[in-house]
Amino acid sequence: MIGIVNPLVAIVLFALLAPLVTLPWIHLQYSRYGRLRGWTAVVAASEVLYLCGLVAFTLFPLPNETAAFCAARTTADFLNVNPLDDVAATPAAVAQILLNVALFVPLGFLLRYRFGRRAVAATAIGFAVSLLVEVTQGTAVFGLVACPYRVADTGDLITNTAGTLAGWWLAGAIGRLLPPAEPVPSPDLERPGLVRRGLSVAADLLIGLFATEAVVLALTVAGVPDAGRPVLAGCYLTTYVISTLVVPLRRRDHATLGQATFFLAPGSRAAVWPRFLLWWLPAGLLQGAELLYVIFWAALVIGVLARLRADRRSVLELVSGTTTITRRAALVR
Repeated sequence: MIGIVNPLVAIVLFALLAPLVTLPWIHLQYSRYGRLRGWTAVVAASEVLYLCGLVAFTLFPLPNETAAFCAARTTADFLNVNPLDDVAATPAAVAQILLNVALFVPLGFLLRYRFGRRAVAATAIGFAVSLLVEVTQGTAVFGLVACPYRVADTGDLITNTAGTLAGWWLAGAIGRLLPPAEPVPSPDLERPGLVRRGLSVAADLLIGLFATEAVVLALTVAGVPDAGRPVLAGCYLTTYVISTLVVPLRRRDHATLGQATFFLAPGSRAAVWPRFLLWWLPAGLLQGAELLYVIFWAALVIGVLARLRADRRSVLELVSGTTTITRRAALVR
């Protein structure tokens, strides 16, 4: 078994999946509609949550893949080509069938309610997704693990596809009673609220975390000994220099990567250096010292102080003499 599929590494990678999927999705929503709030935000979050749940169902629980475990595995242990094998009157068999149907009901619902797919297209997509799940399980995650530890079951193709069709029908029955799944497009020129601005800061922090963890993981797989906090601090500082200083200075709207995700901009090039020196440089040092909680409390205090002001300007905005605006507002100046 190769190092990258160590169970602990796999769990960390899965934990990172949700924000990795969420940030591009949020960016796409603001790009298309200029807004993300209310019911449409709930629908978008549900899509991400469902995707993560489907991945978890496909990959977990992880086994203890010892040589003895793999040696004892036979084809019958991970491949079932008879779809009728699961048809039994036992409570466990019935529960398994119902679970497989229920797992794909949200997919069918979203395909009709959110994406407007017809029955044939939705059924085909449900079958294709189910086939991908079974192939992933039957091929030991496409050869990334030593041997298959889940069962690729042809019966699941039938129950999963049936669940997709049931979800599609359910969307037709109750979807008309729900608000529209897509927001009404907005010019997005108004001053962004504290929540949106705070989430952009969180996005930059996550980007720093992703980049650093990727470097640490690469070093671990390569067999490089743990160098401790100096390596962490160096990774965080390098990431923030690039994402919150170099990139903003090069971009037309002067936005950090996190601000760009939420379609925000500082409004002026003059804001880049003060914000980096007052916030991102200390943030990199604190994260490198594994003092993330200090950053959290500092961000909370800054947010509360901004909330008490009538203009909602933060300390960083006051020091730099700028106001965070939307990207569209910055580009029309």
